[in-house]
Amino acid sequence: MIDEKTTPQEAIRLAMEREKSAYEFYLQAAKIAKYPGTKQMFESLAQEELKHRQILEEELNKDYMKEM
Repeated sequence: MIDEKTTPQEAIRLAMEREKSAYEFYLQAAKIAKYPGTKQMFESLAQEELKHRQILEEELNKDYMKEM
C-alpha cells in the first residue's frame, strides 16, 4: 500500500508488480477464452501491461529519480 512514507521509487516498484500481475491475469484469461476475438482482446491487454511496466522501469532508471 502507498502512504505518505512511500518513496517514489517504492511506488514505482509497487506499480511494476501490479502491471506484472495484470499481465499474468490477461494471459491466463486468453488461455481459457472460448472465442478468438476474446482471446485476442486479452492478449492485446497483456501486451499493454508490458508496455506500462516498461514505462515505469524507464522512469525508475532516470537520473532525476535518484535525487528523490
